[in-house]
Amino acid sequence: DKSGDFLFECLFKSGISNQPYSKNINDNLKLKSTYITNVLKCVPPQDRPYLNELSNCSIYFNQEIVKLKNLKVIVTLGKVAFDNCVKIYKNKFKNRKKYMFKHGQTQLLPNKTIIIPCYHPSPRNVNTGIISDKMMVRLFVKAKKLAKL
Repeated sequence: DKSGDFLFECLFKSGISNQPYSKNINDNLKLKSTYITNVLKCVPPQDRPYLNELSNCSIYFNQEIVKLKNLKVIVTLGKVAFDNCVKIYKNKFKNRKKYMFKHGQTQLLPNKTIIIPCYHPSPRNVNTGIISDKMMVRLFVKAKKLAKL
C-alpha cells in the first residue's frame, strides 16, 4: 500500500534496507538489524481500532518483542502504535512514568530500550505535510546512530 511504499523508500534512503520497495516475500529485501511488526494485526474500520482489538493483538506484539534479545531502539509509526507499545512496557515493568508522543523525541523505556515516536506514513499525513520523506529519513538515521548500526 502507499504507506508501505513511503516507508520502504525512507528505509532505503536512510541505509537500513537494500532496496526502496517491498512487494512480496521473494523480492530480495534485506533489512540491516531491523525488525518490522505492527501492534494491530488487522485493518480496523476508519483506521480507528477498538480497545478489544488492540488488547487482543497486544498479546502477539508482546511475544514478538520478548524474542528480540538485542532490541535497542523502537520506532513507532503513529500514536496508536506508540501508546500501545508504551502501555505494554508500563504494564510489564510496573512503571508510572509519563511518555509523550512527539515526533522524533527519544525517550527511555523502563528496560533502557529507546522509543522514538514517528508520525504514521499514511497518504493523508504525507499529502498534508505532517510527515515528509526528509523527516522520516532523518528519524531513521537518528535511530541507526542510537542503535549503533
